[in-house]
Amino acid sequence: MRRAAEISGVLSMPAPYFFLENIPSGRHLMGMTRKPKRTNKPEVVKNDLLNAAGRILVTNGIQAFTLELVAREANVSKGGLLHHFPNKKALLDGLFMREMDLFRHEMLASMQDDPVAFGRSARAYIGFNHDGAKETPVIIRHLLAAMLIDPQLSQEWIQHYWSVIRSIGLFENMTPALLLACMAADGLSLWDILEAGIVDQTMRDSLHDLMVQLTQAPDKAG
Repeated sequence: MRRAAEISGVLSMPAPYFFLENIPSGRHLMGMTRKPKRTNKPEVVKNDLLNAAGRILVTNGIQAFTLELVAREANVSKGGLLHHFPNKKALLDGLFMREMDLFRHEMLASMQDDPVAFGRSARAYIGFNHDGAKETPVIIRHLLAAMLIDPQLSQEWIQHYWSVIRSIGLFENMTPALLLACMAADGLSLWDILEAGIVDQTMRDSLHDLMVQLTQAPDKAG
């Protein structure tokens, strides 16, 4: 789902939207099979590898993240892994891109279910952060760590993140109130990523309600 201009871009990313516990995020992580059945279907093997990468990242952290561990976890040979992902960066890129695909899909689904056009994309953005906060964004947190120690990842992932954000229309017809609501959601997400443990669920729900109020049409707000 953050160094002068780069840091400002990072801080604008939602917890479940930037780095990354979602597809496998925490919602899907527990459903990943530990030892997938071998198959000659390339896309299945590739998905198994990404699932294994998510588990290894969560369990070992980015500093101990190795292709050998991922291959062993996925029950794939090292050569088989390298056929799909030639290096560690390519594997992390794949995990990040899949997380972004999930983010975009869930945002668009939420917008489609919202009958009120004004502020629809902002409410989806706020809701995604709020729903994701019920689970620690494990993969997101570790991908954030990867970004912070690798300037190349940071630059490339930030650019892709903003392209996804623009594709869902978040900043179309943006007003100061809508922008403030999204920035508040980002700030709360950052606290979650840093595991601040400052805001309890009651306060979180109250903050969410205030953010939603900011997304209402001017004649209905307040």
